[in-house]
Amino acid sequence: MPTVTIDGRNIRVEKGATILDAARKAGIWIPTLCYHPAVSSDASCRLCMVELDRGDWRQLVTSCNYPVRRDITVYVSSERAQQARRGVMQLLLARAPESEELKALAERMGVQGTPYPNVTESQRNCILCGLCVRVCEEVIGCAAISFAGRGVERVVAAPFRQPSDDCIGCGACAAVCPVGTIKIRLHEDEQEIEISPFKSRRKLLTCEQCGAPIVSTVVSELAVDRVQMQFGQAKTDLTEFRERVRLCPKCRRSKSATRFGTVMA
Repeated sequence: MPTVTIDGRNIRVEKGATILDAARKAGIWIPTLCYHPAVSSDASCRLCMVELDRGDWRQLVTSCNYPVRRDITVYVSSERAQQARRGVMQLLLARAPESEELKALAERMGVQGTPYPNVTESQRNCILCGLCVRVCEEVIGCAAISFAGRGVERVVAAPFRQPSDDCIGCGACAAVCPVGTIKIRLHEDEQEIEISPFKSRRKLLTCEQCGAPIVSTVVSELAVDRVQMQFGQAKTDLTEFRERVRLCPKCRRSKSATRFGTVMA
């Protein structure tokens, strides 16, 4: 197992682990935005830069996707590394000046505002980290959104910037968005769920007992299909599974508790 020396501390990690993995194992904080353990790392935000000691010279590298294959020495708190991260944060603040999440992270990094003008009025809180794009493609398997446009007008959007037929309304993109750009909006009158700003809508499944919104109907149908595909009728009571899918978590727990109590009686 190789050893990563971070600011004088030695951390042993599995070969192929990243510098960020080593830092987190040791409880050393490195700011990140585009990193999420559920998807691949492409270091698009550049906020996790550290200084790698190569002997005669040092190099700035992104810690979230730099694999550790041998013993290395890196510096997180060096002036050069901190200055590089602060510079990136100032650029991000120019891109997303209204993001409360980004401002809170900037304050933790000691960055007060940005000297740069606001970049664009289009999706102002989006920092183009690509987490939503990757989770939709790699985890959900839909690829309903991607990057569109160039330069300062670059955005994340559905094809032709129209509501996507491929979107299933799962909300995974909103769950991983680090700056709050993507929102889940419930239209109870129309019984629809909307993924904003992509304007994609799906019919909303509501709890059959209490009427609380649960997920989109497409997500519930896919859940049943995948359970049937994976386990088959022989190992899973699909009728009962379908019934439970149509209940909110609270009603599902209540039903389980009632059934358990009946069995115990």
